[in-house]
Amino acid sequence: MSRPALAATRALAVLNFLAGNPTEDFTLSDLARRLGINVASAHAILGVLVDGGYVVRHPRRRTYALGPAVVALGDAALERHAAIDLARDAARSLAASTGLEVAVTAPAGEHIVFLARAGDHSARGVPVHVGQRVPFVPPLGSVFVAWSDDPSWWLDRSTDADALAEVLVGIRQRGYSVALEADARKGLGRALDDLAASPSSPDLQDTVDALVADLADREYQVRELESAAAYDVSMVAAPVFGASGEVILAIAAVGFRGPLAAGEVAALGEQLRDAGLVVTRKSRGRLPSVAVAP
Repeated sequence: MSRPALAATRALAVLNFLAGNPTEDFTLSDLARRLGINVASAHAILGVLVDGGYVVRHPRRRTYALGPAVVALGDAALERHAAIDLARDAARSLAASTGLEVAVTAPAGEHIVFLARAGDHSARGVPVHVGQRVPFVPPLGSVFVAWSDDPSWWLDRSTDADALAEVLVGIRQRGYSVALEADARKGLGRALDDLAASPSSPDLQDTVDALVADLADREYQVRELESAAAYDVSMVAAPVFGASGEVILAIAAVGFRGPLAAGEVAALGEQLRDAGLVVTRKSRGRLPSVAVAP
């Protein structure tokens, strides 16, 4: 694989950082420090982004924030990826009907990125926000690989691939994934927020890696719902399929206020699954060869 261009990588880091902190402005020195870029390089990159309208510079405070040209890119992306707008509408409807926070996520290389959210944050849960990124490593992101023809690239990164393979079978059979609450999951949410504010911090990255590893060592993903059991759920997620039958988005409910009976989990999962199937159909997606549960 060719070596990535350093300037391009740094420009993406700037845009991703500003997208993850959309309501804040940052000085040149702030951005250089938080992103681990020397001031001269950061100044040059910001100059190009300002000239293109992707970043704006406040004339008096000399701070930087996202610019209007990003909106044009977003609108163009929505025209090409119609499923995102449809999923965003579905998230709003689901949030209103369930009283939960509902998010739309997508795979983005080594990460899963939050594209949209609806509903109120729960005091019990860890809030999610648009632009937030989580590592796309086991056990995270199971809904994106459950219908893959070859999920080995994901499973092989796990310490217990056989157990996770059974989890993927359960997700395909139900049509949605169920993740359980855990102290490590809450800690991961907080650590990811801290990392979004200081992406170049090796200590924070080590903390995130350790918390993900902790989740991988626990029964984080539900394999099979047992009818007599109650579940302390952190997330229920259902797929949206693209034109080739691949999972391109997930619609996920979070912010649960307490444990749920198995029947309640199943009812919510089926509601999310059906919403994902409607978005798939309206955006002209195609179901995979391994069908989603009816």
